[in-house]
Amino acid sequence: MIAEKVHMARKTGRGRPPLSLVGQESDVRFYARHAREAGGPVLILGCGSGRLALALADAGVEVLGVDPSARMVASAEALRAAADAEVAARLRFLTADLRALRLAERFPLVAAPHNALGLMDSPAELESLLTTVRHHLAPGGRFVFDLLNARDGDLSYGAEDREPSAPLEPLRPVFTPHLRERRRDGAGRVEAGGIRRLRLRPFRPEEVDRALRAVGLEARERYGRFDGRVFSPTDERQVVVAGVAGG
Repeated sequence: MIAEKVHMARKTGRGRPPLSLVGQESDVRFYARHAREAGGPVLILGCGSGRLALALADAGVEVLGVDPSARMVASAEALRAAADAEVAARLRFLTADLRALRLAERFPLVAAPHNALGLMDSPAELESLLTTVRHHLAPGGRFVFDLLNARDGDLSYGAEDREPSAPLEPLRPVFTPHLRERRRDGAGRVEAGGIRRLRLRPFRPEEVDRALRAVGLEARERYGRFDGRVFSPTDERQVVVAGVAGG
């Protein structure tokens, strides 16, 4: 159903984001399963262009999507505008720094898809984002996310370096606008040469676990793919289900 709506949006021009998002659906199935089990509402940190948020809303779950990129949120809002009224009513989007977000709401499920944690440049920044997660988790809630697995000393690589035909599901959608946003000065003028190329940082499992523990969370499940394959240190991705430590 979601695929049909996206297809129609592209055909008619309604709701089409500035750069279209194409990817496999295994990640949607994974996050949708956890959303159904949690019952919603769901907080998505790093919602990107809204593909996952729209899928969850279409499944009957209330969703708040947050992204640091105003352009990505504008793309998500365009998808929302093209959706059925009932689905659109379950969707909200917000532009905010994922490290500093502090809402009064609590959520039974917080998700960070598309390698959103890889937007953090260091373990310290990762811990800041996880503090945001911990703040917004309802009692008994769970945190689900996927991110690049650091292998052989790899610390980062450009998101644009990966060919879109690669067999891996989207790390952070390859052609999304926020990968190349223009830097502006204090007066709002575009800086000379101000195209910023985003680099995604992989993290080792032990780095992730250390940051989780620092904010009172713990990893309960870790997979190498969205289909539930047991994680191996050689996997390109970590898919993790976490919760409050001791909870």
